[in-house]
Amino acid sequence: MYLHRKIDKWLIDWKNKENKSPALVVGIRQCGKTKSILEFANNNYENVLYLNFWDNPEYSSDFDGPLNVDTIISNLSLRFPNIKIKPHETLIFFDEIQECPKARLSFKNFELDGRFDVIGSGSYLGINGYVIGDSTPAPTGYEDVYNMYTMDFEEFLWANGFSDKQINDLANYFYEKKKIPDNIHEIYKDMFLKYICVGGFPKAVKEYVQTKNIMDAFRIVQSTVFDMKTDFGRRKDKNGNPLFQASEVSRIQNVFDLIPTFLAKENKRFVASKILKGSSLQKNDAIEYLNQAHIAYKVYNLENPSLPLKGNVRYSQFKLFPADISIVNALYGVDTLIALNQGNLGQAKGAIYESVVFDSLNKAGIDVFYFAKESGLEIDFVICYENESCLIEAKTKTGNTKSSKTVMRHPEHYGRTRLIKIGDYNIGFENNILTIPHYLTFVLGKNK
Repeated sequence: MYLHRKIDKWLIDWKNKENKSPALVVGIRQCGKTKSILEFANNNYENVLYLNFWDNPEYSSDFDGPLNVDTIISNLSLRFPNIKIKPHETLIFFDEIQECPKARLSFKNFELDGRFDVIGSGSYLGINGYVIGDSTPAPTGYEDVYNMYTMDFEEFLWANGFSDKQINDLANYFYEKKKIPDNIHEIYKDMFLKYICVGGFPKAVKEYVQTKNIMDAFRIVQSTVFDMKTDFGRRKDKNGNPLFQASEVSRIQNVFDLIPTFLAKENKRFVASKILKGSSLQKNDAIEYLNQAHIAYKVYNLENPSLPLKGNVRYSQFKLFPADISIVNALYGVDTLIALNQGNLGQAKGAIYESVVFDSLNKAGIDVFYFAKESGLEIDFVICYENESCLIEAKTKTGNTKSSKTVMRHPEHYGRTRLIKIGDYNIGFENNILTIPHYLTFVLGKNK
């Protein structure tokens, strides 16, 4: 059973390009990169040459010599004598490509040669110095990069049998600022609650689709998170030696474990000094590991919520959100999941619902920030939407928006802003404030 993903269309569009660069798909482990690429390959090519450098490190030796295409193809033909490597009919797929930097470097020659379609994928490509002792540069300008996430709510709906027409009809209520009929509203509220509980890891989603059992899906998430944490200590250098010392692995794990603690606090700002042991630089390196491995994302505070947002970033202050809402649930534990599903959630509800709004915005490809001042003025998120600074208030149910209204009343201090309230609402628009239900957040990243 293959779960339809948004990368499917991107890969088809990539294949149909003329004079294209090799594709590079990056994202957190277990988000479905390999499955989607192989599904695409098997449906669109006569054959596939698949090299996984993690499972088979010996494959790297085929790139120790000259990196011209003819030499590489000759080496691969000897290694895989039963696969006919044909120009334009064979897809060459380098999986876990971070384990073989020279394979990635060969992208430049593959593009200039033009005879073969090549895709690489990896989860740790952003980690500086990952392969210690290897100074191989990245092929800047010779790769077409796709950032893949775990499944978003729209993909979750596809997996559960919803059609593009049904989803487009839902989006049209948003575009037209029309109230969603109560019966439809309740259906999507229920589906979104299931999405919060199951999350977006494809294996967990598939389990839920096949069994309709949230607890079975949650156990898969728990196993995935456990593997994720033990994976921190498995990174190797080019000679097969551990990349990180035990103390470094411990710091990374400590950062991971602290995420739910800070998300449960009022301002949710992550405080690096609370990490156990190590210098300030070492603590920040541990945070950066999770960020560059796509396991957790930094959401920076702004000096001012005015455009350009990236020009107003305060890099010393940030919130840290896991890459998938299911990770938040796994960190809080099964009791929280049960309470969430039954509508009896206590103090954790703010952390979970703010996290799921971030989850939806991030997977929509939107750059997300927040705004907070020592005076107590605080806005959950700030994004650029329709070429304007847009304040986002993420509510569990409903609530006041005192801080946002203060900012909007003083454009002379904060610039021109608009406001979207996301919570237990239907669609509404009054006094230049748009309210939408949680389940519609993904639409903010869609084109009309």
